[in-house]
Amino acid sequence: MRRSLIIFGLVFVGWMAVGAEDEHPSLELIYSGDRSGKVQPCGCPKNPMGHIGRQAAAITAHRASGTPGLYFDLGNTFYESLEVPTVLRQQWGRRAAIIARSMARMKLDFFVPGPTDFAAGLPGFYRLMEEAKTPVLAADLVTESGRQMFPGVLRFQRGDTTVRVVGIAGFRPAVDGVSNREPVAAVQKALAGAEPADITLVASHLDKKRAKALAKAIPGIDAILIADQKLHLIPDTKAGPVVVGSSKEGKHLGILSFYKRGDGPYVGGMRLRRLKGLAAEDEGAATELEALMAGNTFTYKIHGLGEEQPMDGVVAAWVKSYVHFVGKWEAEQGEAPPGYSGDGDFVGSERCGLCHPDALAQWKTTKHSHAYDSLVHFGQQLDRECIGCHTAGWRHPGGFSDPRAVGMLKHVQCESCHGPGKHHAQSGNKAMIIRGKAEAAFCERCHQPDLETGFTEASHMPQVKHWD
Repeated sequence: MRRSLIIFGLVFVGWMAVGAEDEHPSLELIYSGDRSGKVQPCGCPKNPMGHIGRQAAAITAHRASGTPGLYFDLGNTFYESLEVPTVLRQQWGRRAAIIARSMARMKLDFFVPGPTDFAAGLPGFYRLMEEAKTPVLAADLVTESGRQMFPGVLRFQRGDTTVRVVGIAGFRPAVDGVSNREPVAAVQKALAGAEPADITLVASHLDKKRAKALAKAIPGIDAILIADQKLHLIPDTKAGPVVVGSSKEGKHLGILSFYKRGDGPYVGGMRLRRLKGLAAEDEGAATELEALMAGNTFTYKIHGLGEEQPMDGVVAAWVKSYVHFVGKWEAEQGEAPPGYSGDGDFVGSERCGLCHPDALAQWKTTKHSHAYDSLVHFGQQLDRECIGCHTAGWRHPGGFSDPRAVGMLKHVQCESCHGPGKHHAQSGNKAMIIRGKAEAAFCERCHQPDLETGFTEASHMPQVKHWD
């Protein structure tokens, strides 16, 4: 088994899961959700996580391991939001197509849609799923006449284990002619006509509160998988079944492993870990652990998709082509506007340095002073979703709004933090410039915690400090 790495209290491991000693799982669920249209991570963190090519490689590796598995996605996958900005329509559409083709390559067993997956309307959703070659599972989505739009339950044989899965979208899509049933009623109807199975699952885009209500209302469910754009990475068994989520933006794969030894609910999580830790010295804990291990247990892990993970070369090539497409498409949008040369509200760092030479000198020692170069290195200098954090004045009325017009506003300059300096430079009036204390809340507009930059005031602020 691969060496484990403990990060934020969660376990990132290889593909061999361990229940009792070296026992292999009866079934493993390998899944993702809330990808939000991302096909590759922002390149700024030290270990950027989330390339869809790594997910494809991870699923291929799991299939090769011989462990029985189900592979699926819990939705909000193709788009970041329901509203697609006009200037990003080509980018988002191209990324959605890459995700669909990648799903086909991963041979996912099913897909439960999320709200944003319908951003291109119902015809657009159907086109993507045809490309993905993946069954849509949603017992609660119906037409206005009450006809069910997609299968509500699917049955699988994995090794010696039979599995039935009910899909619940949990929302009414923002398209005409589609409605949704209440989740409890939809699950009950789906299971009423389904053959029994060793393991019964609900795969959903529900939030945790509604998932637990569903668990209490319907006996016989072993696990409910959820995705609601929040991290639910600690399994909850208070309602009986295992209720647990996945990650966001494709950064990890959730791995829920079942060890079936009889009947009854699956026990695991913190309770099992606590008993394993006490068993060596506590006879009562050892007895309780032995009893639990004679029944059904589960383990849950997340598999990080960072740079150390293998990459599927075919998917990687699709993503690389997308990056080239963005640059080429932007470059060909009519005649390029002139580069920004100081005729707006921004004066540029060199002008600031005329009165603040020490601050300018200190800025030149920081990574901020060559932040734009990293975009050029990856060929992303024309990507509208990247350029704002690597320049000054992006989409400001007195700055620039076409990535080809960056001109003298390359890099994270003085005015990236202090705001446009034209009127301050002309008058010297301190009230005409932002002079407030730099703090994490401001910096995290770019140094976002979700990007895993490890930004803290204590570690990063001294690097840019140019004040007394």
